[in-house]
Amino acid sequence: MWRPLFLKMLNREAASPRSRPTAILERLPIREGSVIADIGSGGGFFTLAFARQAGPSGRVYAVDNQPGNLAFIRGLSQREGLDSIVCVPASQTAQYLPQEGVDLVFVRNVFHHLTEPEASFRDFRQFLKPGGKVALIEHRPTGGLSFVAMFKHATSQEVILQTMNGAGYRLRQSFTCLPHQTFDLFEKPETQSP
Repeated sequence: MWRPLFLKMLNREAASPRSRPTAILERLPIREGSVIADIGSGGGFFTLAFARQAGPSGRVYAVDNQPGNLAFIRGLSQREGLDSIVCVPASQTAQYLPQEGVDLVFVRNVFHHLTEPEASFRDFRQFLKPGGKVALIEHRPTGGLSFVAMFKHATSQEVILQTMNGAGYRLRQSFTCLPHQTFDLFEKPETQSP
């Protein structure tokens, strides 16, 4: 019973002007027919936004490790008639995502949860098309008594850049539109050794 309320709260937070969703969406390379993987899709706010942007010829994979989150997103997508969304348990990513078929991997406020981030992002490379992008948004470390600080829900940009470089990506662009988060766009090189 509590999960739908929590996910609605997450979606309200993602949609609030403070979170700057329009600024995020405007900076992502999404067009009609794009294929996107929303890693750690939570309540699905961005999953649904991506499906609207990519249109009926696109595909959005909502990837999450919580079955309740995926069921919630499935319900929202059915109510809105967004047939291009595929809900994927995180443990079954390799069975659902197309090899070298994804244009964009979107990862928002998830990096700090990954136990082996470099290995995880190296694995994502197999799904990205040559030249495919990874959009990575993460809270900056802060002090004080904030939720982010108390629960260590943050990662420094230095660690992110080092990790992504080690995983075989190159930084395409860093955006400064989010006051409390880093927002980086990485690219899978067109040709790359394993």
